[in-house]
Amino acid sequence: MQAQQQHFTDAHQHAASLAHWNQVYDQISAGRFHSSLQRLNTDQLDIFRETINQRVVQQGQAPAEMIHFAVPLNLPDALSLQGCQVGNNTVMALRGGEEFVFHVPPQVDSLQISIRNQDLEALAPQLWQRLHRSRQRLPVLQVSESQLMAARALLLSTFEQALDNADLMGFAGSKKLIQHQFISLLLDLLNDIAPDERPNLTHATHSDIVRRSQLIVQHSPDEPVTVLDLCQKLRISRRTLQNSFQLIAGTTPVDYLRSIRLNSVRRMLLSRPESNSVREAAGHWGFYHMGHFSRDYRRLFDELPSETRAHALAL
Repeated sequence: MQAQQQHFTDAHQHAASLAHWNQVYDQISAGRFHSSLQRLNTDQLDIFRETINQRVVQQGQAPAEMIHFAVPLNLPDALSLQGCQVGNNTVMALRGGEEFVFHVPPQVDSLQISIRNQDLEALAPQLWQRLHRSRQRLPVLQVSESQLMAARALLLSTFEQALDNADLMGFAGSKKLIQHQFISLLLDLLNDIAPDERPNLTHATHSDIVRRSQLIVQHSPDEPVTVLDLCQKLRISRRTLQNSFQLIAGTTPVDYLRSIRLNSVRRMLLSRPESNSVREAAGHWGFYHMGHFSRDYRRLFDELPSETRAHALAL
């Protein structure tokens, strides 16, 4: 896992710092160039936030074997990608190896997310098929303004928390959770172009979905299970999984799986308190936002994780 925060005074240096992107940045507007680049790379996922104060034209070829999404965070003026206008209610998408020409106005701030082809195909097959079956290869996807506003806040918050807790990304559980979190947020944002199926299921079928979900969790005692894991293994949509848990278990699959992970942290702290710090146990089970983790742990168990560990050490 790599986390970087850099600043540049030259467009060429900025472009060169993005390894694997075969590209050139040319400054078009006059004045001193200033830019910043924040980057998080987990091998399977590459996320960076890019801000540039001048007008530039970016051209090159996207890295192979990945799908690349760009979500504008601040777009003071429309920009152009592959001859398509990019407005406030759009998300950009490039396929691996695709050549691009990107005309970017001054003061643009964007979050860019690259996901391995094999991961997107396995975890989000409907979106994968939608992006690959189009012969037109349109790189600009229209989304609703309300969805984009909500997604911007969640994507940015998740990204910043991962950067601030980069050491926790060394744990396989946290790395997996952050990857699945970003894919899930993108799916929520792009649901209109790749909608979930809405089958009319019986009560017995919903019950069986929850039962099989619980079995999957039980058979994965050493790693966190995510919503995308369950959808992939059960071959159902996230909406179907959500409806099943709401109907049968009276909770959401996200809340259910979070409770399972919190219980796993508690068992780790109780059984091996001398060899596991609270931070290590949290990271192992995919918690990379320590403030949210402590809050959720206390809400579930009526004590802080540090108190659990201290009691176990005192025995």
